Amino acid sequence: MKNAVEIIKIGAILFVITAVSAALLAVLNGVTAPIIAANQEQKQTESMKSVVPSAETFEEVEVSGADDIVTGVYEAKDSSGSVVGVCVMASPAGYGGDIELSVGIDNEGKVTGVDIISMSETAGLGANASKDEFKGQYIGKTAGITVTKNVPGENEISAISGATITSEAVTSGVNAALEAASTILSEEGGLDG
Repeated sequence: MKNAVEIIKIGAILFVITAVSAALLAVLNGVTAPIIAANQEQKQTESMKSVVPSAETFEEVEVSGADDIVTGVYEAKDSSGSVVGVCVMASPAGYGGDIELSVGIDNEGKVTGVDIISMSETAGLGANASKDEFKGQYIGKTAGITVTKNVPGENEISAISGATITSEAVTSGVNAALEAASTILSEEGGLDG
């Protein structure tokens, strides 16, 4: 009988500790969630400004039929309110998980910049996708970009050595962004129109 009482006593103590821990975690989550969301929004805005440098503000727009990896489409506007391009957020699947990126596209449908917001690619290989040497290859390109292991042609980019999956993932994100921007361009007769 004494053992049963001891077991119940230990069980009750563990239950109280678990309940208090869960309550503390819930309170901490409630306090930090808005801060984390604000930081993510600021990081996204900074990323959008880096890929469409002439833009001051970004207004989210709906795009019907966009690829599933497109997570958001924004008209990029300058200080006078004129649309100077489109910024598309995409999240293609890379080797180490989703790669969150933003792609800037001008009114002519050409890439103005690519920024990797977050990724979990292999250090020294896929993580090199965040380097300017790789991201810079996309600038000026239009829809239908392909990846090559050789010297890149007109609408090709050179794969990262040892990280073809990552190279193809980023490229699929950029192509999906170009497709989404193309939808806006064709629906509105061009962003300036």
